[in-house]
Amino acid sequence: MSWKRLLLLTVAIGCVSVQQSHSQAEPIPVNAAAADFAQLGRYQASNTTLLQHANSATVVFLGDSIIDYWGTKAGIWFPHATWINRGIGGQTTSQLLLRERADALSLRPKAIVIEGASNDMRLGFSNEQIRDNIVSMAELAHAHHISVFIAGMAPVCDCFRDLTGLRTVDRIHKLNLLLEQACHQGHWTYLDFNSPLEDSSGHMRKELTTDGVHPNAAGYVLLAQVVNHALRHIK
Repeated sequence: MSWKRLLLLTVAIGCVSVQQSHSQAEPIPVNAAAADFAQLGRYQASNTTLLQHANSATVVFLGDSIIDYWGTKAGIWFPHATWINRGIGGQTTSQLLLRERADALSLRPKAIVIEGASNDMRLGFSNEQIRDNIVSMAELAHAHHISVFIAGMAPVCDCFRDLTGLRTVDRIHKLNLLLEQACHQGHWTYLDFNSPLEDSSGHMRKELTTDGVHPNAAGYVLLAQVVNHALRHIK
């Protein structure tokens, strides 16, 4: 075998080896966080079904676990069939913003309830970053002629284990003030998810929570009162 043919054979073997190594090191993720950061797949089938029927969604609740667990892990969801839950536990407002179009705007509701912030604050995002993401969601909904309702961040406590961390009373209150101001400027409605659940120190009341972050059945009753009053004309 000539040295030229030997050289070409060596290069070809090397290329195949590199390709195999590359494919083994970087497998294509299937419906994983790396492929679906916003978890759009969670409600895709349900959204498709809803879109087949007119006026199937009058209110969409877009949020994190506070919304996700409502009626599934604690409390009772609203009796209106067209009030749609689009909560996903653990999500930040960046993820909510990414899936707002698919999980809320596309359903053409009359109103949207935007709830989020706890995971952002836990992970160290600033109040201003959180506010800006929520305002972006509100502006998109407003542009689609959807009434906007923004929920304040609920209190947190270390009632059962340490969960407060960066989610201090002061930071939560300052964020909620920013959200109230944004609602005033945008002519949206602010939903107070904090005051009904907090104790005299500003922390979550132990008797209203399952773990220090999420409301229990009694806690969700109080939040439902806030929502029902604000959305009393939307069924």
